[in-house]
Amino acid sequence: MTVGELLEMPALSELELVAGKAGLHRIISTVTVIDAPDGLSWSRGGEFVITSGFAIKDDTHMLMSMVQQLVACKASGLGIKRERYIKSISPEVLEFAEQQCFPIVFIPNRYAFSDIINPVLSLIVNRQSALLMQSSKIHKTFQELAVNNNNVLEILKTLGSLLDCSVAFVDIHFRNCYYSNPESALAKQIMGLNFEDLAQKVFPQYSYYVVKNKSQNFGYLLMDSLGTSEMDKEIVQTAIEYAAVVLILRMQTRISNQQIEEKYRDSFMEDLLLNNVKTEEEIHNRAQLYGWNFQSGGIVAVIDINNIKKCYLKSLDPQTNQRLEGFTQSIYSVSIQCMLDAFPDAKYCKQSDTVAFIISARESDKDAVYSRLEEIFNGIRQTLANRVSFTITMGVGEYVENIRDIHTSYAQARTAINLGYQLEAFDCALFYSRLGVYRLLATTAHSPESEDCFNRYIRPLMDYDSKNHTNLLDTLQAVIKHGWNLKDASGTLFVHYNTVKYRYSKIRELLDLDLREHEIQLAVEIALKMYMINTHRWE
Repeated sequence: MTVGELLEMPALSELELVAGKAGLHRIISTVTVIDAPDGLSWSRGGEFVITSGFAIKDDTHMLMSMVQQLVACKASGLGIKRERYIKSISPEVLEFAEQQCFPIVFIPNRYAFSDIINPVLSLIVNRQSALLMQSSKIHKTFQELAVNNNNVLEILKTLGSLLDCSVAFVDIHFRNCYYSNPESALAKQIMGLNFEDLAQKVFPQYSYYVVKNKSQNFGYLLMDSLGTSEMDKEIVQTAIEYAAVVLILRMQTRISNQQIEEKYRDSFMEDLLLNNVKTEEEIHNRAQLYGWNFQSGGIVAVIDINNIKKCYLKSLDPQTNQRLEGFTQSIYSVSIQCMLDAFPDAKYCKQSDTVAFIISARESDKDAVYSRLEEIFNGIRQTLANRVSFTITMGVGEYVENIRDIHTSYAQARTAINLGYQLEAFDCALFYSRLGVYRLLATTAHSPESEDCFNRYIRPLMDYDSKNHTNLLDTLQAVIKHGWNLKDASGTLFVHYNTVKYRYSKIRELLDLDLREHEIQLAVEIALKMYMINTHRWE
């Protein structure tokens, strides 16, 4: 009970508040009598202290000291027998009590201490008993919800009924919102906002409780009109905490089920992408289990985290390793969310340092998929720019009309990223359909013909560089890059033009070729491109 409620009790109607009106909200946990000089040593806070004033009757400064100590130990108030030993209270004491919002009450001399102690403690005990009964009822109610596997909506309706207010649960894991009353002002306000705007625009207006355990935050309970509830604050808090516990149990079950389902879905996705499904009928039957529809075929887009595996090859401390895992998860999360925002029916699976998507489209939308993917990739890059220290590359295969051939689109997307590594084309979207001659070269990589091409046009230069510590191969690459212009190549290589001329003549001598002929230039260019593809595999 509060000091204000004590003064309103009919049996104590003659008590008079003389200071500290602003502290009438102070909670009384018990009533104690202090009439000994050292009585304050046993104060533990929350007591309404009553005294006859005997211990301080001969010292006008001791009352100030007593009030100061009571304030320091967080007592709820002080009751003084009027005109027993203390006739009046000095203005300094009254002013201090007002400043500290500490109630001081005059008790008529005819009141025995028991006249105050007994009714107050009786009321406190009765209220505590009622609180225990209410707490027990709440515990039993939510225990039944937990045991009977009731859903989130039923949990919220129960909590809303107990608190007599509207309740909402913002689920941050599945990015969803639930309401005890969909017609409430709280529900309507949440429904009109983007998920990302809730914390800024809704939370400050309502009471909320964080639903979390030691390791994970699941979401937030929002409640309206809690400030006007006549329920005891402890009961309100107890009900909210029990509801949160049941919500945590329900969320953990849903997350566990999701992880199991994702495991099987990822397995199915990998079977599709790696061509491990034997028949088209099997594909559609398994897809039906997850509510997927692949009747219109699909296209594969793969997002790769550039060069992150190199970091794992180094000797890492746990802190660095944890940071790399954080980067990976952030890239996965942003990539998946952006893709699903644009293509809600897209299917995806995570693979080491990549995430692969299968996207299906209607016949009229298939041509627009490529440009839409380019827009999405740019959005992902911008979102990640200030979050992670790695770039990403997106490889996109060609659209296949029959889902049975989706592995072809996947292989093309991987090839696009592979070629991006060879050409050092990072932080960009690479479409297999736009790779030009590299598409042809990729199909003949590591073939006997490519080996012959390498031996004829590249190996002589590599062997010479190895024996003589020269840079003929790099020089050839620069010359080709600049359209066989030696002067422009010298600028790139940061060497004198005559040096490039000398190296170029040495290249012609070793290859025994007239590099002025267009057909021979083309053969050397192709050989160099094939060499890059063959020697830099994307693992």
